[in-house]
Amino acid sequence: MNQADSGYYHTLYVENEGKMKPFCTAVYLKDFTYEQDEIHLTSLTINIASADMTFMLHLFNGLQRLTSYTTPYGVWERAHIQMLQETEIHSDHVHFSTLSPILIEDKQGQPLHPDQVEYATEFSYYAALRIRELTGREPYRPILIQPLTMKRVVIKETNSTFRRLNTEHKKLHFTAYRGQFILQGHPADLQFLYQSGVGKRASQSFGMLEYIREG
Repeated sequence: MNQADSGYYHTLYVENEGKMKPFCTAVYLKDFTYEQDEIHLTSLTINIASADMTFMLHLFNGLQRLTSYTTPYGVWERAHIQMLQETEIHSDHVHFSTLSPILIEDKQGQPLHPDQVEYATEFSYYAALRIRELTGREPYRPILIQPLTMKRVVIKETNSTFRRLNTEHKKLHFTAYRGQFILQGHPADLQFLYQSGVGKRASQSFGMLEYIREG
């Protein structure tokens, strides 16, 4: 994105450092294997969604210019970019599944299981917070979740900032959940969450949703 518009990038990541970003992501690895802490694969697919068309325009223009990306382990070559049609939501009850697992934690940072009473409360809190921070308005109605089939996933990840600040522990661990569930709320709010993600760390490969059906 910095290649497309450095001013927009500065606003998003420097002036608004620490604030929510207006997108969600899901990553898929093809033919991957583990070798200790390394992942070997033939290719990867990064899915990105956003309700912010300005963001998507800058993202698309930047990706058009980015044909390769150099990492400490080699150079990644961009294969192709595909734009997918999103569903327009009209109902106040929508059946979703996860494209990337949903991370919900309590105020102490402890993971919550979908069967816990606190899970629905914290999910609604994070949904309202995401709508509030990214749109500047309150949700039109409370966002209610009904878990259907949710399975636990433990995610291990790291980044340069975490490695620099932590000499003993080199990885972050998150307990999230993937599967199917029903969201209830105003259609405009559900549309926004569908495009922008739900839960914590939605712009860091958590909380991206796939529409299944309404009602």
